[in-house]
Amino acid sequence: MTLATPRWFAILCAFASLLCAVFILQYTRFPYDPYRLFIFDYLFRVQDLPAVALTIFIALAATVPAVGRAGLALAAVIGRNPWATALAAFLALCAGQLFVAMNYPVAGDEHLLLMQSRAFAAGHLSAEFPPELVTWVVPWPYNNRWLYASLATGAVVPAYWPGYALLLAPFSLLGVPWACNPLLASGSALLLGRLAGRLTGDPEARGWAMLLALASPAFTGMALSYFSMSAHLFLNLAFAALLLERSPRRLLFAGLVGSLALILSNPVPHILFALPWVAWIAYADGRRSLFWLAMGYLPLTLVAGVWWLFVRQIPGPLWFPPYPEDADPWHRLGNFLFFWQVQAHRVFVDPDAGTLAKRAAEQVKLWLWTVPGLPALALAGWLLAWRDVRLRLFGLSLLCTIAGFLFVWFDQGYGWGVRYLHPALGALPLLGAAAIVTLRNPAVRDAVRRYAAAAALLSLVLATAFRAWQIHDFVDDHLSRRPPFEPGVRQIVFIKLDWDYFTQDFVQNDPFLRDPVIFMLSRGRARDEQLLRERFPGARFAGEAPFGHVWRLD
Repeated sequence: MTLATPRWFAILCAFASLLCAVFILQYTRFPYDPYRLFIFDYLFRVQDLPAVALTIFIALAATVPAVGRAGLALAAVIGRNPWATALAAFLALCAGQLFVAMNYPVAGDEHLLLMQSRAFAAGHLSAEFPPELVTWVVPWPYNNRWLYASLATGAVVPAYWPGYALLLAPFSLLGVPWACNPLLASGSALLLGRLAGRLTGDPEARGWAMLLALASPAFTGMALSYFSMSAHLFLNLAFAALLLERSPRRLLFAGLVGSLALILSNPVPHILFALPWVAWIAYADGRRSLFWLAMGYLPLTLVAGVWWLFVRQIPGPLWFPPYPEDADPWHRLGNFLFFWQVQAHRVFVDPDAGTLAKRAAEQVKLWLWTVPGLPALALAGWLLAWRDVRLRLFGLSLLCTIAGFLFVWFDQGYGWGVRYLHPALGALPLLGAAAIVTLRNPAVRDAVRRYAAAAALLSLVLATAFRAWQIHDFVDDHLSRRPPFEPGVRQIVFIKLDWDYFTQDFVQNDPFLRDPVIFMLSRGRARDEQLLRERFPGARFAGEAPFGHVWRLD
């Protein structure tokens, strides 16, 4: 039994990975090449299909006893030194953000969050551009989709709620925005270790939870971006940790943490995560505990959430409706409610074959971006620990997140890992650690421990390096299409719009145009040169490239 268990599990993991390969080929319409415009499909084929071979290799190589012994030693070291492990992870992720992801927000919505944080750091609510340049210096095709821009005032704000930009603002003020997500990811690893040790009553579980998390490229890869998902994960884990003991004070703080999670970028990820916890509190404790939890949620949600939504409908610097002369407050309220009704219809739909396929693709990515076999191990942990309601709730939070996104029609687009499931991703290493330490049969437990340790060690070394190479290769290829310019020299870089390669995402500017290089969305060479004659008469042509042209300002 001891020898057979890892081998059978390895075979099952390899077979599941082969099924993932079949799904990827079918989903991306093999033998046709994936269309670059559909970035999720493109990355699914280009990045995740090759990862199948590596996942199979790790699943089979994890049966080697020597690798298992090394993995067990590593789990023990991590368990004894959680803070040193988190520090090492933070430094490694910072290096990854700078040198692997090249400290570049690839997706336009990443840049909008970073831009908003820089505006907050400067003491402003919004970016402020010269009104006559607004349609040049922001990616205008995203207006009324992912950003709102005023032609009257030059103010620009993202469509996203402001919480993550607020978290990022101190880092932007210090000039180290790249350190924010690595810090949040390292903090999440610490929280997972603490939760695992406390919920299982076994100190060994702490090292297992941290190892399984840090060895999963989905966990570390998301930290190499400017998406808000690492913040969602950290705050959701902190929210759950506070609710393990339900005193009025802890409920109040849990609500405060939850309110910040609600307004990070949009409220859906935290709502889905928190639903089982709120239902449990209502069932176990009743209205008194719900009252204290609600009191924690209320202030920040109202001030920074509802206010942020409504402030765009008030006349002034952040007012973006098409009729600024309309001063009737009831009419503005009607516009506000209608706008958000339209937004909801743009996001949520009844599940159909298309949405089910997208959500199935996310499950494939979950399998391929985590330690091989971790989802299956977490499922076993959830079943083994079913009597512990607190561990059960983590699994239910993940299931609620999966179920909730069945009603979202679009895929995640960009993102290293499983972006929409990331806020509840902590359930996997936590429940995986619970499975390892709660197995009753000593022979089976020892075999599972050796196999899980070997798979985690190989994933930490091989899968992390492979995914880092993929991330760097994609970012480098993406940036190679940007017209070459001289850093630190005053220039204007005109970007030609090409939807296939998302060149509009190259239009990334400081919120007050303080940087020497200004990126503009080209309207054709003649219109571009007309703008230069009117606004920058001393500009000199510096070069042309397939996706734009560059002018030097003296």
